[in-house]
Amino acid sequence: MLAFANYFGDILQQPAYIRKGETEEYLPPLVLTLANAAPEESSVNIRPNYQELLPHIDHYWLPVPSSGSFLYAVEVPENGPNTYWVNLAQAYDELDDATKEQISGLQVRYFNSYGSKDRDEYGQPKYAAGRAPEPGERVAIHPLVRTHPDTGKKILFFNAASDVDIVDYDHVEGAKLVAKLQEHIKQPRFAYRHQWSKGDLLYWDNQATAHYRPEFDANATRILKRVSLRGSRPF
Repeated sequence: MLAFANYFGDILQQPAYIRKGETEEYLPPLVLTLANAAPEESSVNIRPNYQELLPHIDHYWLPVPSSGSFLYAVEVPENGPNTYWVNLAQAYDELDDATKEQISGLQVRYFNSYGSKDRDEYGQPKYAAGRAPEPGERVAIHPLVRTHPDTGKKILFFNAASDVDIVDYDHVEGAKLVAKLQEHIKQPRFAYRHQWSKGDLLYWDNQATAHYRPEFDANATRILKRVSLRGSRPF
C-alpha cells in the first residue's frame, strides 16, 4: 500500500503526538489503522472507533494538512456503515452571494477536539470563542475559503467536527455563521456515498472534500488502513 501510494506523492509522516497504542512500536505510523477491533495476530491496542464521525477534513489541526488519503478496507461489516464524502467546491459554489462576501478573507481557528464529548445541546462541536487550548491540544488557523492549488477553484474549507473560532470576528455572529455552515455542508446533494466491501481502496482529495460516517454497532468488526500524502499550506 505504501509503495502504491508513493507513486502519487510524498507520504505524510503522522505527527509524533498521535495517541500511543495505534502502532505496536508506539511510533508515528505511515500506515494508520482505523478500527474498532485489532486483528488476532496483532498486538496493536486499537481505540474504539464506532461512534458517529461528523464532516471533517483530515489533519485540519496541522498547519499543513494532508493533500489526500488512500483508505483500504481490510474487514468491514456486511451492512455498513457507509462513508460519505462532501464536495466542498460545490458547497462553496452553491452559497448565496451575500454569504460568499461574508466569509471572504475570514480565518478560522480549529482545535484538535477529535473524539471530544464536549458538544452543544444539538450534538455539535462548540463555537470556541476565546477559549484557550487544553494541555497538549493542537490548534491551527486556516482560511475559511481556500484556493485549490491545482484547479484554482474556491473551496469551502470548513471542518464541522471540531471546536472552532473565527479569528477577529464578532462572537455572536461567528457562532451563527458556524452553525449555518455546519448545516450547509451536510446537504445530501453535496455528498458521494460509498458502501464498503472488503478489498476496496479509495482515494480522496483532502483539499476539496470533507467526509463523515454514522455510528455503527460496536460489536461489528471494521478495520481499515489509511495512508495520507503530504499537502501544502492552505491559501
